[in-house]
Amino acid sequence: MEIFDVVGDLPKNRALYFHIPFCQDICAFCPFSREVCKDEETLDLYTDALIKEIYLKSKYKNIKKFPINAIFFGGGTPSILKPRHILKIGKAIHENFDLSQLKEFSYEMNAKTVTPDRVEALKSIGVTHARMGVQTFNPKYRELFKLSATLEQIYYGAKLLNDNFKYVCIDMLYGMHGQTIDEFIRDLNCAIKLNTPTIDIYPINNLVTQTRLSTEYKNHNLNATSGLTKFLMNVILRESMKNNGYLPHNGHGYIKSSKNIFNNHNVVTDEYRFQYHEAVYGYKGHEVIGFGSAACSIFDGFLISNSSNTKKYINDLLNSNCYDFDIYQYDKKVCENKGICLHLPYHGEVEKSKINYELVDPEVLSRLRLAINHGLIIEKEDKFELTQLGWYWYVNLLYYLSPTSDQKKLEDYINGRCLEKNRFVEEWNIDLGFN
Repeated sequence: MEIFDVVGDLPKNRALYFHIPFCQDICAFCPFSREVCKDEETLDLYTDALIKEIYLKSKYKNIKKFPINAIFFGGGTPSILKPRHILKIGKAIHENFDLSQLKEFSYEMNAKTVTPDRVEALKSIGVTHARMGVQTFNPKYRELFKLSATLEQIYYGAKLLNDNFKYVCIDMLYGMHGQTIDEFIRDLNCAIKLNTPTIDIYPINNLVTQTRLSTEYKNHNLNATSGLTKFLMNVILRESMKNNGYLPHNGHGYIKSSKNIFNNHNVVTDEYRFQYHEAVYGYKGHEVIGFGSAACSIFDGFLISNSSNTKKYINDLLNSNCYDFDIYQYDKKVCENKGICLHLPYHGEVEKSKINYELVDPEVLSRLRLAINHGLIIEKEDKFELTQLGWYWYVNLLYYLSPTSDQKKLEDYINGRCLEKNRFVEEWNIDLGFN
C-alpha cells in the first residue's frame, strides 16, 4: 500500500466514503455495486474487514494527519447494518481520523430499516445528515422498480428522521418511461408533504438502470420520456419547489429556505452546500478516501479502486494485512479542469481564485467563454455563475465544458450501453445551440 505514502500530500478538502454493498433486495433502477444479504454473519465479517481497512489506511501519514470535512455512507443499503455494526465502525472512525473540522456526516437509509435503535446508534457516532430513498410514490413505478418498502414505512421513517436530525433528505426520481406531467406533479406533492429539510430530485438515467427494467417498460408498453418533456418537468419542478419554500442548492438538490423565496434572485442558494459532493465535484485538492468493496479513492493524479468482489475483500483483509485494489494514474492538469467542468455546472458557481488557469485545458476555457456569450454562464469579479437557463441545462454543461477526450470516452460508453440487448433510451443529448 505504498501508494498512500505519496498521494494526498496537500488536500484542501477531504471526505471519507464507506461503501456498504448489501441490500435486502435489489431495486431495478439501481446502477451501483450491491448484492443481496440476509444473514448477520456476513454483516459481522464485512464490518470487521471494513474496520481493518480503516486501521491499515490510517497508519499512513498523508491519510491520518489531515482533517476530514465530510463522511458519507453509501451503498447498497448502509442501514442494513445493525446498531452494533454502526457503533463499531463509528468508533474506529473517531479513533483514527481527525474530525475537528467535520462539517457533515451523511448516512443513507432504506425506509424499511429506519428504526429507533438504528437512529440512536447513528446519532451516537455523530451522523448529522440522514438520507432516505423514496424514488416515487406511484404504485405503478414502485412495482416496476421493485421497491419493497411500503408507503406507511416511508411516512414513519420520514417522521422519525425529522424528529432526530437537523438535516434529512429524501431521494426522488422523475422522467420514467411513460410518466405523465400529472403523475410527476402528484409525486412531487407527496414528497413535499413529508416536510424534510432537503429533497434531491433526479431525472432517471436510463443508461445505467438494469436491463430488466427496460424489459418491464416494454412489457407494459411504456415509451421513453423525451428530453424535451424532462426539461419541462424540470421547469415545473423548480417553480413548484419555490412555491413551497424550497430553493435549489445544486443541479438536483433543494433545501427548505429561511429567506424570502420570492425576492431571491440567485439561481442556486448559498444557504447550504452538500459537503461530500464538494469533494467529489470540487476543485484541485478536493479528495475522497474510499473504504469497502468497490469503493474508490480520488486524489490529484490518482484513482484507487478497491476490488468489487466482496467475499475476496473480506477474506483478504481478515486473513492478511493486505487486499487488492487497482491504481489509475492521470494527468494532474485534469484536476485544474474540475472546477470549471464539474464544480461550476453542478454547484452553480466556481470561485476564480481556486483555479490555476495556466493549467486548465484551452478547450475548456474556450467553451467557458462561448457558454458566457450565449447566456448560460455569467462572469462576476470573483466567480463564474450559472444563469437560470444554464442551471436548467447543467447536465449538458457538464458534458459541453469537458475536453474532447473526455467527451469521447462518455460517448463510447453511451454507445456501448445503448447496444445492450433489451435496452432502449430516449434521445437525451439535446444540442445546446452553439459550437
